[in-house]
Amino acid sequence: MEYSKKVKVVNKLGFHLRAVAVFVKESEKYKSLIKVRNGEVEADGKSIMGLMTLIAAQGMEIEIKAEGQDAKEAVGKLVKIVENKFGEKE
Repeated sequence: MEYSKKVKVVNKLGFHLRAVAVFVKESEKYKSLIKVRNGEVEADGKSIMGLMTLIAAQGMEIEIKAEGQDAKEAVGKLVKIVENKFGEKE
């Protein structure tokens, strides 16, 4: 099964190291292959270094894609993490 959804990065600092670490920690809970796209650049959703290459700043729209048995659940949870500012206050 394949599933994807677009989401706007809303936290002030965008995809910085701590935010990416939160994202990867969650994505590693799923068996599905997870990819994140920012424009033409796509990265492994389970790789901190890969996600840092996206340079996704506040206000940018990214696409989270997953392929596998738990794809819909994975994308849903990861979208919520982005929407909730990776747990950040600002």
